[in-house]
Amino acid sequence: MSKEAHLYMGSQVGRVRPAISFLLMLSLIHGVVDLSAGALLALLPAMRDSYGLDYALVGMIPLFSNLTSTFTQPVFGLLSDRAQKRWLLPISLVLGGVGLAAVGFMSSYWMVLAAVVVSALGSSAFHPEGAHAAHHLAGGRRALAMAIYNVGGNLGYAVGPVFAGFLMRQAGLKGTAWAAVLPLLLAISLIRLLPKWQAHEQSQAAERAARKESLPKANWLGTGLLTLLVSLRSVIHLGMTTYVPFFWIDVLGNSAETAPLIQMIYLISGVAGTLLGAPLADRLGTRRVLVGSFAILLPLQLILPYLQGWLMLAVLFLSGFMVVATFTVTLVMTQDYMPRSLGLASGLNLGLAFGMGGVGAWILGEVADRWDVLTVLNVVAVLVVPVLLLSLVLPPTTKAAPAVVPADEGAGG
Repeated sequence: MSKEAHLYMGSQVGRVRPAISFLLMLSLIHGVVDLSAGALLALLPAMRDSYGLDYALVGMIPLFSNLTSTFTQPVFGLLSDRAQKRWLLPISLVLGGVGLAAVGFMSSYWMVLAAVVVSALGSSAFHPEGAHAAHHLAGGRRALAMAIYNVGGNLGYAVGPVFAGFLMRQAGLKGTAWAAVLPLLLAISLIRLLPKWQAHEQSQAAERAARKESLPKANWLGTGLLTLLVSLRSVIHLGMTTYVPFFWIDVLGNSAETAPLIQMIYLISGVAGTLLGAPLADRLGTRRVLVGSFAILLPLQLILPYLQGWLMLAVLFLSGFMVVATFTVTLVMTQDYMPRSLGLASGLNLGLAFGMGGVGAWILGEVADRWDVLTVLNVVAVLVVPVLLLSLVLPPTTKAAPAVVPADEGAGG
C-alpha cells in the first residue's frame, strides 16, 4: 500500500464508527452462550455429591469442555476465515443451551461428560465467528468493539453460577432443563435478524477484500508467545473459578449454598475489568495494559489463600478484575499478530489457549487430591510469574489500518 493511502486511511480513523446495534446483539449472544459455561462450573459441587466424585473427576468436567474447544475452535476459525458463516451464531446458542439442559438428566458421570461436550461445541462454534464479526463491526475502535463483544460473555459467565444455583433450588440438578429456554428464544430472534446483519457486512465486503492484500503477514513468534501466555492465564482463571468454591466450603467451612455467590464475585469483577481495560488499551497500548495487569495480579494472588472474611472477598474481586481485564487485550493483540487470518487468530486465542486451561484445571484437581485446595491456590499464584515474564517479552504488534467507510455508515443497524 502506498504512503498516500496510509495517510488517507489514518485521516479517516476518526470518522469510522462501530456498528453499535449489531455489536450489542453480538454481546447479548456472547452472554447467553457463556452463561452455560458459567452455570456448569456452579453445578460441580452438586455433581460431586450426586455422583460421589473426587477432585480429579470433578476437574475432568471442565477438562472435557475445554478440550472440545482446543480441538474444534481453530477449525471453526479456519472456516470463518474462508467465508463468513453467521448461521453458526444461532446454532451455537442451540447447542450450548441444549447441552447444559441435558446435564441434569444424565444417568451416569460419563453421560454428563457427553452433554458437556455438546454444550462446549456450541461455545466453540460461536467464539471464532463472533470475534470475526466483532472485528468487522468495529470501525476504527477495535478495542472498544472487542470490549462490547467480550463484556457480554464476561457478564453471562459471571451470572451463570447464580443462574445455576436458582435452577437447582427449584428442582435440583434437573432444573437445568430451563437452561435451554433463553438460548432457543434468542436463536429464533437472531435468525430473523441475520439477513439485515449480512446485508450490512456485505456492503463493506469489497473494500475489505481489496485491503486484505495490503495487510502484513502473520507474526508467528508473537502468536506463539501470546498463545502460551493465554494458556497459562486460562489455567489461572479456570483454576480460580473451579476451586475457589471448594476453598470456600472445605477450607473456610462455609455453606455450599453460598459458593455460587463467591464464584460470581470473582467473575462479575471481570465485567468491570473488561470495561476499564479496553479504553486503557486504546489510550496506553495493549502491551502496557497487559504487563500492568499481571504485575498488580501477582501480589493479590499470593496473599489471597491466607485471607478470610471481607478482605478475602475484596482481594478475590480485584484478582478477577485484573485477570479478565486482559481478555480483550490479548484478543486484539492476537488479531494484530495475524491480521489476514482473524478467525484462526480467535480460534487460537479463545480455543486452543483456553482449552489448555482445562488440562490445567484437571492437574490442579490431582494436586487437590494429593495435598489440598489451599495448595491449589498457591500453585495458581505461582503461575502468575511466568505469565508476567511472557508479557514483558512479547514483540510489538503492527496495527492494520481500519476499513474506510463514510461517516454516516456503521453507526447502527
